[in-house]
Amino acid sequence: MVATTQPLVAGMTRQNPPIAIGVDNGAGLVKLVMGSGVQQMRIRTPAKVYEVRDELDDVLSSKEGGHFFYHDGERTDLLGREFLTGTLAAWKAPATHIKLSDDPALKVEYCLHTLLGALGTLPHRQEWHLYLVLSIHAKVFRDALAQKVRGMHIVSFNGKSTPTTRVHLNVSLVAPEGAGSYAYCNATKPEPLIDRTAHVIAVDFGTSTVIPTVFAPGGKIIHRKVLEVGGCIDLLDAIAADPELIAFLGKGKAGSVETVRQGIENKSFQYGTRPFNFKNIYARHLTPWLSARLRLVEKEVEEWKDAAQSFIAWGGGVEMPGVAQKLTARGITAVPDGCWANAIGLQRMAEGRLARGN
Repeated sequence: MVATTQPLVAGMTRQNPPIAIGVDNGAGLVKLVMGSGVQQMRIRTPAKVYEVRDELDDVLSSKEGGHFFYHDGERTDLLGREFLTGTLAAWKAPATHIKLSDDPALKVEYCLHTLLGALGTLPHRQEWHLYLVLSIHAKVFRDALAQKVRGMHIVSFNGKSTPTTRVHLNVSLVAPEGAGSYAYCNATKPEPLIDRTAHVIAVDFGTSTVIPTVFAPGGKIIHRKVLEVGGCIDLLDAIAADPELIAFLGKGKAGSVETVRQGIENKSFQYGTRPFNFKNIYARHLTPWLSARLRLVEKEVEEWKDAAQSFIAWGGGVEMPGVAQKLTARGITAVPDGCWANAIGLQRMAEGRLARGN
């Protein structure tokens, strides 16, 4: 246990006023947004965790991955344990790190880990006092998520012996997944992307899930369904297992999903450093992947389509090349900054709740 030199008193908050932060605890990417305007910070890390059980040869660092040692705090189960998150977890243990996309319950168990890892990518501070609004997809997980995250946590970033940081986490709200994106769309300038006086149909194209949601006038959720098909990960898997890529790699097995993801995200379609471009493979798989999911979405929301004035799509999937155009052709508006919409909206909710003293 680390000796502390400052008492844990409420008076600390006057010297370190709370910062409103939105946390989109996704299965593929964890996104944090704090501040607004030109001072807004956006931090994202892949939703991956690895526990360090042996001494590291070198201290690893990445803007999309963190490293922390848990000294003391509310999570007594983490005392004396060390973790890598995001890209650092994937670097250290490519085959054995924990992927939050593997099981919905992992988003609860490891939310604090990924949040602390994300803070570890920022310049060192002696203390963080954060006022959080998070989101989770299932109501049954909301109380458990807040309990796993809230409270005071004393950690060292980037090594066991580095100066400690006190992280105070006040969980103001665990919102339904999509609530932040709705708030974001309602606040876009110069015109909102949705008509909040009428029904809104939204589709979240996430890493592991596709989720159609119907909002009543005013923004309350009246219907939500996680489709049985997977999200973007199914497309990435199909590309990685494409016979053309397998033949090029010459090992008789599928390629790396993470390498495929990077090539799509940077829009180069290059398979890592290898002289192979998979743009044609992407184009071949994209249309059937998207069409199959849109058929299920439209069937799921059929009874509300006539009442809805807005049909929109958000999530990281809408930012993949060609997706926005295909959605537009189907009468669906792709939300700009779709990957960040939920986290930005959650941050605005946190800011408002903090100002009102909620």
